[in-house]
Amino acid sequence: MTPPLTTPHTMSTAWTGDDLFGAFEFAARWLDHHRESINALNVFPVPDGDTGTNMTMTMRSAIDRAQSAGQGASAGEVARLLAFGALMGAQGNSGVILSQILRGFSGAIVSHSEINGHDFARALDDARQMAYQAVISPVEGTMLSVIRAAAAHATAASEMSDLSAVLEKTLVGARQALEQTTEQLEDLRRAGVVDAGGAGIVYILEGLGRFSRGETDIQEDAATSPTGAAMHFLDDIADIHGEAPFGYCTNFMIFGKHLDFLRVRDRIASMGQSAVIVGDDSLVKVHIHTEHPGSVLEYALTIGVLDQIKIDNMTLQTETLSNQRAKARRATIAEDTPVVDGAIGIIAVASGEGIAAALESMGAHITVSGGQSMNPSTEDLLDAVRRLPVNQVIILPNNKNVIMTANLIDSLTDKAVRVVPSRSIPQGLAALARFSRETPLDDNTSRMTTALGDAHTIEITHAVHAANLNGIVVADGDLLALVDGEIIAAGSALDAIVTETMHALESAEPELLTVFTGEDATPDATASIERLATSIFPDAEIEIVEGDQPVYPYIIAVE
Repeated sequence: MTPPLTTPHTMSTAWTGDDLFGAFEFAARWLDHHRESINALNVFPVPDGDTGTNMTMTMRSAIDRAQSAGQGASAGEVARLLAFGALMGAQGNSGVILSQILRGFSGAIVSHSEINGHDFARALDDARQMAYQAVISPVEGTMLSVIRAAAAHATAASEMSDLSAVLEKTLVGARQALEQTTEQLEDLRRAGVVDAGGAGIVYILEGLGRFSRGETDIQEDAATSPTGAAMHFLDDIADIHGEAPFGYCTNFMIFGKHLDFLRVRDRIASMGQSAVIVGDDSLVKVHIHTEHPGSVLEYALTIGVLDQIKIDNMTLQTETLSNQRAKARRATIAEDTPVVDGAIGIIAVASGEGIAAALESMGAHITVSGGQSMNPSTEDLLDAVRRLPVNQVIILPNNKNVIMTANLIDSLTDKAVRVVPSRSIPQGLAALARFSRETPLDDNTSRMTTALGDAHTIEITHAVHAANLNGIVVADGDLLALVDGEIIAAGSALDAIVTETMHALESAEPELLTVFTGEDATPDATASIERLATSIFPDAEIEIVEGDQPVYPYIIAVE
């Protein structure tokens, strides 16, 4: 279906099915236009800020499905297909909640040929109810608060049938609620930002509002944009977090002698955003987002010899990201039917070929590629369930942002599906160690869930922005060490943060440490981690495994 954007129109009093599709198609593009600004709202400095991407991918799936309705379809049919597409394409917690919002919205207007302002208000209130039902323990200061306030303002204006007028009131409530999220959650208050999922909801509603007024130019217009004062922090997000949505992702290495690493790091970091710069007095590895890669390289040439230069246009990358991510998520699902020895099949989410192999060696029958910054969709997991030649399935999400998606699967298939809520690869491995093919499904699920406490997870990565969390001062580009998702140490010296982190787990008296090396691991750093682990845990066995995972150079399972 092609949205009716060619004929300018004034304020919309009602929407046909074609109008509804056009409005949501534009809202999806408006959301995508602000995707990186939403991603940059990540409170924690770890490189997993993908709320904007997850919501964008979910909306794209909704639009792709609704397009099949064709010209002349009713508003109810378009809404039904939007909701189904969002459900199947939902990625991450924010994507799942968004899919439930669309589900509630569609349910209220399923029999309507067109909708007016009153219908929209009622549908948004049903959307609010469905969103809250999707979360076991709803927390205010999140996207739930924003959709609740939006629905309340829409309901208050529901005596008006004019759709544009109701949307205008809806946006007022959404923006006010978004601004309040900063004070509702302590983490947001400390970081001085708003909730990322809530910002996504505001942008979707903005897109609907702009379409209703005939403002279908995707570029910002300061004079007419409904963004408002409540969104000023997103306009300035590059200053807050050092992340720009466009430019060139520039990577290279500098080789030299007696390099002043700290001076070089600070100088290059000042020339762009999202800088991750590591090295020593003979080698400096640089990753930076900049509008002027030539200037960065010219400066680097005054320092030493350059190698492994790679420059990517992020604007073009944005256009192809969804296809790349979809391909990557399905890469580890083979075409042949997996062999299952027993009545229960196991699906595990994995990030990296080496980690996938480790999970399979422990008993996972299918691994679905995903993890930080690349959450699998509902359809990815459902496809894996369908391929298993058994009627009982256990899913190991192995990431906190995949658990909610995994929980959707049981209602979408005739098979009995259970979720063991593993939040990391080490937890997934510990759960697999407790699986028994002779044990019934629910007993296995209980045993494996209990086993999640048998493993601790150490993750080493780089900070994507500065932060001050629980007294730990983090500089942009610092090394970060996390234990079970909590930041324990930060700094520029690997040995120091690894030592501090491992000492924090001494009381666990581990028997085995498995070090999964990622794409950015180096032989010297790996040897240093192995040496420190042997020194701090002399009675533990140390294993080094090539995990090949992105984002985290090292993931360490402590069992």
